[in-house]
Amino acid sequence: MRFQVLPHTLNEALPLIYMWEIYEPSGGLVGRYVGKAKSGATRPLRHYTRNVVNILLSKPYRKTNPTGYRRVHLALAEADRKGHQITLQFLCNIAFDENINELERKYIRAYGCSGRETWQLNA
Repeated sequence: MRFQVLPHTLNEALPLIYMWEIYEPSGGLVGRYVGKAKSGATRPLRHYTRNVVNILLSKPYRKTNPTGYRRVHLALAEADRKGHQITLQFLCNIAFDENINELERKYIRAYGCSGRETWQLNA
């Protein structure tokens, strides 16, 4: 999967909140997803790429859950197929006294990532 990591000053080894965005060539927003990574940037950097590659190769998500790909995985795979611009932005690190789930929900609301629009990829 081809994507650009936007410049940032966060510590990628610490827990963080991240956002995927997909844009068509004309600049229109196709998809936006906010997620959390308790172990740092490895999750968005490697796991999403693996899932997209597996989709493009028609491989199952898991043996016990072959159709378990989430909406964001499918949207990223479709964007890669179409040559759309995909960006990954690290939004914030999580302090030891912050609740990562609450902070993720805050950013999902702030960026409007949950809803019925096709670009809203948080289910």
